[in-house]
Amino acid sequence: MENKKSYGIAGKILRVDLGKGKTVIEPTEKYSAKLIGGRAINSFILLNEIPHHAKWCDPENMIVIGVGCLVGTLAPGACRVSIDTISPYSNGKGSANFGGHFGPELKYAGFDHVIITGISKNPVYLWIQDGEVEIKNADSLWGMTTYQTETMIREELGDRKIQVASIGPAGENLVRGSIVFTNPGKAAGGSGVGCVMGIKKIKAIAVRGHGSIEVADSARFMNAVNKGFEKIEASPYAEDWRKGIIEQKFLPESPVWDAYASPRNGQDEYWPMNKRKKLVGIESGVPSYKKRMMACFGCPIGCMPFYEIHEGKYRGTKGLGYWINSALYSTKLDIDDPEVSISYHLLCNQLGLDGDMASVSLAWAYECFEKGLLTRDDCDGLELRWGDGETALKMLRKLANRDGLGDFLADGVKKSAQKLGKGSDYFATYMKGQDSVDPYRAFKGWGFGVAISPVGGRHLRGAVSAPEVTGPRDIKWSAFEYDNVPDVVFWQTQAKEIEDVTGICIYNGTWSGAHALEVSDYAELISSAMGIELTAKELMTVARRGINLEKAFNTLHAGFDRGDDYPPIKYMEEPIKSGPFAGQKCEREIWDKMLDRFYELNGWDSVTGLQTVECLKSLSLEFVAKKLKEQGKLKH
Repeated sequence: MENKKSYGIAGKILRVDLGKGKTVIEPTEKYSAKLIGGRAINSFILLNEIPHHAKWCDPENMIVIGVGCLVGTLAPGACRVSIDTISPYSNGKGSANFGGHFGPELKYAGFDHVIITGISKNPVYLWIQDGEVEIKNADSLWGMTTYQTETMIREELGDRKIQVASIGPAGENLVRGSIVFTNPGKAAGGSGVGCVMGIKKIKAIAVRGHGSIEVADSARFMNAVNKGFEKIEASPYAEDWRKGIIEQKFLPESPVWDAYASPRNGQDEYWPMNKRKKLVGIESGVPSYKKRMMACFGCPIGCMPFYEIHEGKYRGTKGLGYWINSALYSTKLDIDDPEVSISYHLLCNQLGLDGDMASVSLAWAYECFEKGLLTRDDCDGLELRWGDGETALKMLRKLANRDGLGDFLADGVKKSAQKLGKGSDYFATYMKGQDSVDPYRAFKGWGFGVAISPVGGRHLRGAVSAPEVTGPRDIKWSAFEYDNVPDVVFWQTQAKEIEDVTGICIYNGTWSGAHALEVSDYAELISSAMGIELTAKELMTVARRGINLEKAFNTLHAGFDRGDDYPPIKYMEEPIKSGPFAGQKCEREIWDKMLDRFYELNGWDSVTGLQTVECLKSLSLEFVAKKLKEQGKLKH
């Protein structure tokens, strides 16, 4: 292989065939010219190489791990890793993302991407060190939690600085909502990426590198880095985030609660003040258990709180992270006990469970129990009562181990409702087959962004909350109005694609974090690091290229069309019951107009939602147009 000089990236991609036990190395440059890095390259590889008839559980399915092109450099917050595959929920595009320290370590070990194919006969883990890879036996790790797995691998290999990404019991047992977890406290949740690792019998990936990443123009790059840090420091939100997400976003009096809570399986979008105060009050709620704040690699924000419970029933519970969704889990089940809420979040991480999926499936079961569709006998003798945290924690373990009712719920809420029948699908909230934890009715741009997400009900692909903390600065819009929502979401989908291409955390950039770095900043960082010249406009074109690769994958592998971009029927028929947004719901007529506009902006056909020849040609994706045309899925 030609040793071409690489700037900003490691320059190599590792391919691992678990069935044959073979590895191959190839250059990253063959993909990076058009797609730069990260998720966009992952998407190209999946679309280009996986046959359209392949299923998530087939050996032909791939797990592609892609590190952002700026990860491992001094770019602010450049730490993110994308994991892409066929989704066990839908057979469409599965995609998840985490931060922490794994990504930089993989690049220092010599690789930008790892492509895993085949299925191992026995449990294994990958050991990647300084350009070398070994497929190692993982029999002793099978059955271990993610925490235990990391500790055991470090002990076995004799290096505490090894970074580990692993699955827990949930992934081993092929629970659809399984994560890939890496410490400190970072999870690639959604899309069942951990379930795919489980079917392939790969327990973990361990990496250690002593290399470095060289940039093309160090003076220019450091100027861009310093400018980025200055913009983040000048943000009115940076310091608040360093104090902890609960204080900034979830004080009991915050109006966020009036629109973001989703109590009792989304029966409402308002949670009473007394419950808010109990869960997140400064003196006795979740914030009172916070011991310190921590940061991912290269991040000037440092938004990761470390919690520890010292007394009582949950004494000894400790770990990192309690995000916005953690509070959503609690409202979904009407749990206001802060110790249960912290324990729930951390237990999901240990078991390798996606908290979104777990909470949606449990909340559906709780509502079915409430309405008499499930009995105590159906629930292994448990009574599923709103607010019962002890039962919720028991159910997490049952879910991860496919025990009893946990097995009934393990394939996701859509399939659970299909098995139960009795009209229970109405209470099942999912998008594109995947459990969806988010509210849709009050925050207009949030709900629309979640619905159009290509990976099914995930809010980090285009959802926007409020103009002051999210989205473009040059479009006038409101968090609680429909005006210009498609335009703002269209912009945000591209911005997030760029952030996953670069590996820069969204909390440093365009979303509800510092709201500091802009697309022009990303373009200058990439240009100076990689030795290529990109304008902000050209970088947005790269983003649209990646988005259209995912869109085509979904069309060919899952058959998604316009009908898959509407919110769950419950939110279109049932209005919010209480609070300042009482009476609001997702109006079909308004939703139709927003989809028309969103498709128009993307250059897609407004009637079907399918891609067009003109759109793909303008993005130099003629091979994608050919694939779609062969299957009769292309509009002229």
